[in-house]
Amino acid sequence: MGRLRSNARRLLLEAGVIREEFTATQLSQLQAVGKELMAAREDQGKALDFYVAAAPSAQVAVDVFAGEWTSLLPEELGVTSGHSPLFSDERIQHMIDWYGEAIVGSKVLELGPLEGAHTYMLDRAGADVFAIEANGRSFLKCLVVKELLCLQRARFALGDFMAYLRENTERYDLILVSGVLYHMMDPLELLTLVSRASDRLMFWTHYYDEKRLTQSPTAHKFQAPPEPVQFEDTTYLLHPRDYLEATNWAGFGGGPETRARWMEREDILNCLERLGFHDIEVSHEEPDHMNGPSMMLLARR
Repeated sequence: MGRLRSNARRLLLEAGVIREEFTATQLSQLQAVGKELMAAREDQGKALDFYVAAAPSAQVAVDVFAGEWTSLLPEELGVTSGHSPLFSDERIQHMIDWYGEAIVGSKVLELGPLEGAHTYMLDRAGADVFAIEANGRSFLKCLVVKELLCLQRARFALGDFMAYLRENTERYDLILVSGVLYHMMDPLELLTLVSRASDRLMFWTHYYDEKRLTQSPTAHKFQAPPEPVQFEDTTYLLHPRDYLEATNWAGFGGGPETRARWMEREDILNCLERLGFHDIEVSHEEPDHMNGPSMMLLARR
């Protein structure tokens, strides 16, 4: 058998099918092919990791994203999840009370639902919610929540809400923009776009305050100088904030870029007024919030 192999190899060499030596380029190409084959074999093995051997339960569904949840899911589910009580968020309850009984049957657009907590509260209050989420993993977590909590009046969509708003012609009774404005590279455009689609807006957002942020644990994320941006006849300063190591977490819920640009408090209010929102209620303000000064705004034309 060994003699046959030797003769076969000799014939292949003589025919030029194989060579005794390879050039550096050929060796590099062969190594690359070898790595691709090894990666393909590893991926085949990983596919089996997605199967579940346990009986169906709420915890099994939640554990698809184990260690990635921000929200503390409702106690009725009896699951281990995140720690933030977003499913019983007093800010959203305040917004529902502000809107009044008309919330039942109202048409609400929610931007960046994260894990569907605020969507859940609006659904239970009787609103019809269309929620747009750009992060694929967050979108799937929203679907887990929708299934486990039987949300009947909510619809989730995966995509860029800015792209949607630029083309949107629908009107909404209310647009919920919670935890979103400070994740934008162009927050002024977002303010403009939502103002075209509704006469009632809710924001919860961080804002830039130099004095407070220089003393904050997150001060190192504001290294770049402020950037002036023209809006109508006014120039606003936007303050770049880098995400840095935060994007290493699979449960990251920030924006799609490596940084965002924060607005100053008075600039947010001024811009909304310029867009026709003269009835603005400021509440739940936390100037010393650990992640930066924050506030909630309820704006109405």
